[in-house]
Amino acid sequence: MGTEPDEAERLRRFDVGRYGGCSLPRAGFDAALLVTQYISLWLFWDDLQVEDELGWNESHVIQALHGEWKPAMSGSRYLAAWADLGTRLRAKRSTAWLGRLTSAMLQWLENAKRETEWALSFRERRLCPQLDELFACRTISIGMYPTFYLIELSEGVELDCSFHDHTEIQELKRLASRLVGMGNDLGGVAKDLRDRWLNLVPVTAERRQLSLTAAFEAVIDAHNADVLTFDRLASRLPSFGPNTDLFVPGWVQAVRHNVYGFALWESLAERYQATKAVVGSTPLIAEIAAV
Repeated sequence: MGTEPDEAERLRRFDVGRYGGCSLPRAGFDAALLVTQYISLWLFWDDLQVEDELGWNESHVIQALHGEWKPAMSGSRYLAAWADLGTRLRAKRSTAWLGRLTSAMLQWLENAKRETEWALSFRERRLCPQLDELFACRTISIGMYPTFYLIELSEGVELDCSFHDHTEIQELKRLASRLVGMGNDLGGVAKDLRDRWLNLVPVTAERRQLSLTAAFEAVIDAHNADVLTFDRLASRLPSFGPNTDLFVPGWVQAVRHNVYGFALWESLAERYQATKAVVGSTPLIAEIAAV
């Protein structure tokens, strides 16, 4: 990553220090560095291969993380990087934890492919998906479901399937994922309009027959309503047993930092802010509530 001038410039616009630092403010250095390397590779690879459909195979990524990929299978530098990260993750985490992470990554990969197909149809033929379908896909393709396990890495804990599969935790994770997705699209609306890429704001405008400004406000309102719902749910979580309850408040707070941190990064990183969204004389600026 970053070996060519255009890639180095792309990485500079990512502002990876803020990307990891804003979203992991309590993590120790080693964990913060490893997670930041993971999410930065993920974002870089998503930009350059996944969104452009450049001949990648989701099973190879999973194999690389599990140490089952060999260079003879593919000479991809991205897979070599995933394999390196997998080696370091396996030294720190259990096999069960890695399985949960890669299962969530596979779900993300499958949804990312679906979203890319929709986005290319939107760009080339102006075919707009249904808003509910895009929102459901975006909730997964934004990448928070694997990130919940990376948060555990930064917090130094492992929470098992009985925790993650609990109804209230499933809903909390869904809300957090929606919040990151909406924050991303609000912060990136100018970039996406410029690139003719799918974004919740213009799709809301088209499907609900609203002006772009009204659609922008509608997504802000939906975001802030989800913040309140997240807060109510987080305040009344049940007991998960004494061994788990000890770690739940820290995990929930780390999720809050993650959601807010990504929105803060998007509001500052040149990747998103190099292009400004202005309708007439009205700048589209999202004053969103924080979890």
